Amino acid sequence: MNFSMKNWVHIYVNVVPSKDKYLILLMFFSTIANGLVPAITSILTGRLFDLLSNIKTLEVPNSIFNELTRRSMSIMALGAACLPIMWLSISSWMWLGEIQSARLRKKLLQSYISKPIEWYDKNDSILGDFVQLNRCIEEVRSSSAEASAITFQNMVAIISLIAVSFYYSWSLTLIILCSAPIIVILAIKFSWLINRYTKLENEESSKAADEVNFVMSSAQLVKLYGTREEESYKFINLTQLCNTYFIKSCLYVSANAAVLRFLTLCMFVQGFWFGASMVRKGKLNIADVITCFHSCLMLGSTLSNTLHQIVLLQKGDVAIKKLEKNLTFGHPAGGCEHISDEATEKLINKSSLVFNEVDFTYPSRPYDQILHKLSLEFQPGKTTFIVGKSGSGKSTVSNILLKLYNIDSGSISIGDMNIKNVDQNTLLQNITIVEQRCTLFNDTLRNNILLGSSEFDDMSDNNKLNDMLDNAIKFSLLGEFVDTLPNGLETLIGNEGISLSGGQQQRVALARAYMRNTSVLILDEAVSALDISHRIRLMHSIRKWREQKTTIILSHNLEDIESTDYVYVMESGSVVQCGLQYQLMDDKNGLLYFMSKIQNQYRESDQDKIKSDYSEESSVPNDSEKFVSNTNTPPLSMSGQSSKEILLLEEYEIKEYNLEASRYGTKNSDDEEAQNQKSILPLKVIIFEMMKTIRNKKLLFFGIIFSLLAGATNPIFSYTFSYLLNGIVPGSQNDKHYLLKWSFIVMGVSVADGIFNFLKSFVLGYCSEYWIMDIRNDTMDSILGKNIYWYTLESNKPSELSALLMNDLRDLRSLVSEFLSAMSTFLIVSFFGLIWALVSGWKLSLVCLSMFPLIVIISSLYGGSLQKYETNYKSQVAKLENGQSEVINGIKTIKCLKLQNHFNSIQNDNLQSIRHVSMGRAITTGMGIASTNTLTMCIQAILYYYGLKLVLEGEYSSKKMFETFTLLLFTIMTCTSLISQIPDIARGQRAATWIDRILKEGPTWNEDTATDGRYTKIGNIGTNILIKIENLNFFYPSAPGVKIFSGLNLQMNVNSSIAIVGESGAGKSTLALLLTKLYGVNDKTIFIDNTDINKWETSSLRSHITMVEQTPVLINGTLRKNLLYGNPDIHVSNQELYDIMKFVGISDILDSLTDGLDSRISTTIVSGGQAQRLCLARAILRKPTILILDESTSALDAKSAAKIRDIVRNGLPGTLIISITHSKSMMQSCSRIIVLKNGSVVEEGSYDDLNILGSEFFHITSDS
Repeated sequence: MNFSMKNWVHIYVNVVPSKDKYLILLMFFSTIANGLVPAITSILTGRLFDLLSNIKTLEVPNSIFNELTRRSMSIMALGAACLPIMWLSISSWMWLGEIQSARLRKKLLQSYISKPIEWYDKNDSILGDFVQLNRCIEEVRSSSAEASAITFQNMVAIISLIAVSFYYSWSLTLIILCSAPIIVILAIKFSWLINRYTKLENEESSKAADEVNFVMSSAQLVKLYGTREEESYKFINLTQLCNTYFIKSCLYVSANAAVLRFLTLCMFVQGFWFGASMVRKGKLNIADVITCFHSCLMLGSTLSNTLHQIVLLQKGDVAIKKLEKNLTFGHPAGGCEHISDEATEKLINKSSLVFNEVDFTYPSRPYDQILHKLSLEFQPGKTTFIVGKSGSGKSTVSNILLKLYNIDSGSISIGDMNIKNVDQNTLLQNITIVEQRCTLFNDTLRNNILLGSSEFDDMSDNNKLNDMLDNAIKFSLLGEFVDTLPNGLETLIGNEGISLSGGQQQRVALARAYMRNTSVLILDEAVSALDISHRIRLMHSIRKWREQKTTIILSHNLEDIESTDYVYVMESGSVVQCGLQYQLMDDKNGLLYFMSKIQNQYRESDQDKIKSDYSEESSVPNDSEKFVSNTNTPPLSMSGQSSKEILLLEEYEIKEYNLEASRYGTKNSDDEEAQNQKSILPLKVIIFEMMKTIRNKKLLFFGIIFSLLAGATNPIFSYTFSYLLNGIVPGSQNDKHYLLKWSFIVMGVSVADGIFNFLKSFVLGYCSEYWIMDIRNDTMDSILGKNIYWYTLESNKPSELSALLMNDLRDLRSLVSEFLSAMSTFLIVSFFGLIWALVSGWKLSLVCLSMFPLIVIISSLYGGSLQKYETNYKSQVAKLENGQSEVINGIKTIKCLKLQNHFNSIQNDNLQSIRHVSMGRAITTGMGIASTNTLTMCIQAILYYYGLKLVLEGEYSSKKMFETFTLLLFTIMTCTSLISQIPDIARGQRAATWIDRILKEGPTWNEDTATDGRYTKIGNIGTNILIKIENLNFFYPSAPGVKIFSGLNLQMNVNSSIAIVGESGAGKSTLALLLTKLYGVNDKTIFIDNTDINKWETSSLRSHITMVEQTPVLINGTLRKNLLYGNPDIHVSNQELYDIMKFVGISDILDSLTDGLDSRISTTIVSGGQAQRLCLARAILRKPTILILDESTSALDAKSAAKIRDIVRNGLPGTLIISITHSKSMMQSCSRIIVLKNGSVVEEGSYDDLNILGSEFFHITSDS
């Protein structure tokens, strides 16, 4: 049973009484006990001040002082008793918030894991929404913890105070509380308005977080296409909308607080006017009036504090409703009948997989039919190929076979059983898919290979497991790479370690599939990123391994198909040919023959030689060998240590590591935490930076003035109210004129207090939001200006930075809006209030001042301890959120490998770490608040005692005592209010520190090295030499001792097409990075159009160079926006766009888009091959002088690849085309080939010139 009601979503919906009963009981009793304290204090205070009315009736002076001591000490004793009670109350509520937070985080991950793939297809802003949902969890935690603790405690206090007040005088209480209905009505109205604009702000924050994620994950595209200003403009527009909605929310929050504060202060005037009248008439005595007054005074203060907390509860309410709206759980596609896994595995092993007239459309694009009457049959124990051009529906076959989507009509069956009746988990347990875009996770290389392998989960025989791993590594040709890693298989990969190349990722994925060894294996372009040699060797290994097992290979590369393989040829979602390869090739009019012809296969004799050579050397074990082999994978030698280091640097992106501990994927979390803790910026530094950078300095000045004036109204109100208070003391001036005069004065001060508090809150809130908006925009601009190397650093994760900008900076906002206000008020109150109090009654004031060191000591201890816990808490939460973002990015792999439990386990470990830190935080916060409260009550009791003692001894008049006491009391309350800001300050300090690091972090090198760089366009080139490299030496900043290039010399001419060829580590991709100025080089080493590359203005240079990356990047927008992204010529006609799409062979994509060029597209709507050609079209539209193609045909079918090769072969007018490729056909299409090895050019010439036995080129393109 949950703490919830049907259709009622509230912030405690995740409380489970059966599990949390002891915590709820502790909260219940401690909150009630704590809430009764104000009422008891009121009674004790009334009894204490009753001594003033009885002073003449007591004959023995000693009895008065004894009674004074006893009654004063009772208040102090109450304060001491409050310490453990409030500590338990606050800490237990905070722990409840942490429990709810943990449950919500679990639910959030479960929700995202369980959502169907189609949900991901339909949502464009998943990561942005995810950032906001994590913020919502924090708001729910805060509202159900600290805010709820104070609110429920105050509710108990309000009820008890009203009860006490009614007990002593029901008539006076009703008079005082007559304005309460107005307060309630206004609170409800303001609450509705605040909720409305809070929701709108959250929606825009989600979009802004998406933009941060895009910039971080597509940094190379943004830099090369010169779209820094465009992306910055998008982000600025979104932050401006966030700013607008927050300011409107702030307006209503400020008005709410000011109006309610005014009405609360006025309550005292009406109450004391009536109270004084009743005392004069003899219907009430002074003790009753003081008790009612103190009760209502505390009631007003409690109500004001509660209304502030209600704003936090409102935010929590908005947050939990957004969360519950998104916490919907998906269901497996189709129903299922009970059938054992063992029986299903036998069925899959022995039965055909049959598609019978299947129709299918993706739910995200219902008007585009992907499959039409598709019929296929995959024989058990056989290898079957599916070929066809990009977008023909090949990948869709695997998606619906795994029940990631439901089909529209037709049937898919395993033998005689329809897969609708087979549990999806059973299918996933027995079918493995390896896709072109492999997903690896932030873990060790070893664990990435073992993911999804059920056999190793409970394996106790480590030798057997190691043997299996050795075989998998040998099978996937990873042995040489693993040998280069200092930590071998235990090396971390991903954000916290090394990043692998596309080819290495595919080999790891194949090793993972080998370890799973399921009945059915689907390879979807699984070797497309490999060079020729590795691809041929792996395909041979796959055939040997998969003998007598069902294997489905989806490919556009016809070279991998043997004559006896069964082939399905697909076009437009249907089968147009099927049969054995040799039979289909006999049909000269068939599509397969046509595709084979245009693919320009290299000589059959070369391929046969490679296969025969490899078959002699291969030692990949078959099924019968793999579990009994005791031979470890032999180390594969390389030419030398430098080659190994070069391999490491070239094959994966270089990151800056801590050289010893983390360079190869190891780190010490304790050291990291200690370093983070030491580096937190001091508060005074943050305030100084804020004063320098805030844009509205004049307005901020007025805001501080309003804060000072609002602070000044406190002692003024205290002073004027003391005169009103004195009117009810026997023997004082208490005529009607006196009370009327001071009543109007007090009301005037109340009006001023309300106005100044409104102006203070709104103006400072306005300034703080503009400051935060400027910080967000400046940080985004700084991020966009960082060099490419910065994006690869472990500390700069996309999910963490988006959370920092759009979530954590909200905590920093309170530094201006709340802390600066509290500090200003504290300064004015402490300075003028204490001076006033000293002038009024120096003896009583000095007693109060003597207590201030205690307040300073407690607040310092509290602030220091809490800052440590807040910083650690945020770091642990960031780690957990990074893990959750990884799950979202790799959701398809997680579903296909059934890794839900694995990532749930990782999250549980992260939650346990958060639990440990949050427990300390809860205890520290509870103790800090309880200690402050106890100290305040003790100081109050001492002041009561000494002040009344001075009155009883005749040194002070009652008027003087009331005046001094109220001034001191408001000073103490203001100081306590400042201490309550400590948690927000601690959270804001961490955000400020991280932002300061980003803004001040200098680049490793400056991309714009030229102060007077070249801006002129490249015109007619007289020498015909466009690129000239002379004696180039280069190493990556993280490894200065390892040279990638050593004395490199080459030339490239305009109007030519050049293939860059070389083994892994030769420097191919590095060369592209240097030509585009993404990394820096020495002067006079690279010349573009006879100008030193360092003399080129970077944006001008990149306007002449365009790179098409191996992994296509699409922006979140329409087809038109994707084509024109980064294009300086914005006036491109529709006809030009149609022509360029036809030129690259994707004009057919328009047929499936309902709004043509203005249709929104994403990688879920277009295939990988279509996306690749779309990126090529975008590149050509820029009319580059240099076009770099990085494996641009790896995802294309034969016909589409031939189209691209034709472009390369025929060239583009005035353009140098550089193709980094492993494709032999692409090499043949280039007019010149440059072969790199060990950082130098070893061969260059045409394809025919280099393709001779014994050459390095022949070695690379045949068998290594």
